[in-house]
Amino acid sequence: MSCWMVTGERQATRIRGLYLKTILRQDIGFFDTETTTGEVIGRMSGDTILIQDALGDKVGSSFSFLLHSLEAS
Repeated sequence: MSCWMVTGERQATRIRGLYLKTILRQDIGFFDTETTTGEVIGRMSGDTILIQDALGDKVGSSFSFLLHSLEAS
């Protein structure tokens, strides 16, 4: 289970870096008309936390449940 949590953390870190790199490539006008700094930070942290939680906890728990149910049969 812990290997899935590490995988989730690594993927979240990678996605944060790619997201930041993409945001920094935008024209300066993008930040005046399309979004605010708070929105960028909120999306970057909120979305990656969801991905980290899904990969780390939920996938690991699903595999654990699957293995236990296969052992029981």
